[in-house]
Amino acid sequence: MTLLQRLPTIRSKLGSVIVFAVGMTLLLVYLILGVGFDVFTIGDHWWELLLAGVLGAGIALVIARWVARGMTQPLRDMARAARRMETGDYSQRIVTDSRDEVGKLADAFNRMSTELEGLELLRRELVANVSHELKTPISALRAHLENLLDGVEQPDPETLQIMLVQSERLGRLVDQLLDLSRLESGDVPLERERVELAPLVSQVFSEIQVSRPDPGVTLADDLPGDLPPVFADRERVHQVLFNLLDNAVRFTPTGGRVTVTASSHNGSVDVVVADTGPGISAEHLPRVFERFYRVDASRSRDDGGTGIGLAIARSVVEAHGGRIWADSEPGRGSAFTFELPVASSPGERARSGGATPATETRRDG
Repeated sequence: MTLLQRLPTIRSKLGSVIVFAVGMTLLLVYLILGVGFDVFTIGDHWWELLLAGVLGAGIALVIARWVARGMTQPLRDMARAARRMETGDYSQRIVTDSRDEVGKLADAFNRMSTELEGLELLRRELVANVSHELKTPISALRAHLENLLDGVEQPDPETLQIMLVQSERLGRLVDQLLDLSRLESGDVPLERERVELAPLVSQVFSEIQVSRPDPGVTLADDLPGDLPPVFADRERVHQVLFNLLDNAVRFTPTGGRVTVTASSHNGSVDVVVADTGPGISAEHLPRVFERFYRVDASRSRDDGGTGIGLAIARSVVEAHGGRIWADSEPGRGSAFTFELPVASSPGERARSGGATPATETRRDG
């Protein structure tokens, strides 16, 4: 450890450096003038050398203190803000006009504070949403069980069916949360293969019609015959299509239409799920892929939506190295588009699937 590192503050370090520099400068001046040029005899003027050194050191210390105070103020502000952040207050910001390294550090600190504040808000919203979603079916199950114990209700098929629906809703929410957590952490390996989209879309159509026997919505596909296969995990692509189509059917009124189209370009296939629903306003579009975010909270909750289907779709597409986004205009329906790589050759199966940034807009899961 050097002598400067032992000093406790930047001001003391800066003052020491300046005092040393001033002292060495005065000493060199006296040596050069007194010895090199014989201007005077140093032994006769030692007190002048001492006085000049003391005055120079004093002036240097005052200047160093003034300069260091301005230089280190952002650092002291950051230290106080960091202590406040330890208590959970992430609203702290550093105000500085400095453009040097300290100013850049303050800017980085402010960006970190903003990100932490956003993460803390998301954490609180997630806890609140999960608690609410879990509480609803649990409360319903508890009420029916208490009624059965008190003899208010009888264990007839209708009552048991209601309890089964609530338990299935609870299990579905837990499964989706675990699935989303694994996807976001990268713990789910992708079993990639050549996947033909047309048969997969037909399969998902059949499953949607079984899960919603009479939705009053027409399902149609318009996939080109020469559409190349994609290089993807079949089950995960099935999951994306089902989530998007189920979401579209849920929000499309009776007599509406949901259409799946696709096109290939630049080594990728873009799959579009479009509906003729009410559309999404501009203020909701940036958040529709967030967990539990709902454009119509009461409606999606009533028909069993958990609010994380589209978040899962986003994680799956990004795990394949693709993108997912939404386009919508109120009153003119919505279109959700996701991009997957084309399986142009068998050797492409060995490609790694690094995630690419996605344009994230969504409505409900």
